[in-house]
Amino acid sequence: MTSPVFDSATLQAVGELLALGEQLGLGITFTPDDEGWAVGYMRGMSGGDLISGYDLGDTARAALRPLQELAQRYEQARRDR
Repeated sequence: MTSPVFDSATLQAVGELLALGEQLGLGITFTPDDEGWAVGYMRGMSGGDLISGYDLGDTARAALRPLQELAQRYEQARRDR
């Protein structure tokens, strides 16, 4: 039997980030690169990076705050219309 690619803490962090993104109406992206991982978001046809880091689990956990801040900015812009 082969060992899992990601440990349970990493999978939990990714799952929590995906669940929060779904609640906020934002898609979450995970892009591997030579330096590690970039975690980003999509909303409609636009999006961007939230944070980059070497370890996927640490990066997913670190992306929670910028994702919440982004959602607050979208909400405030919606109210200001």
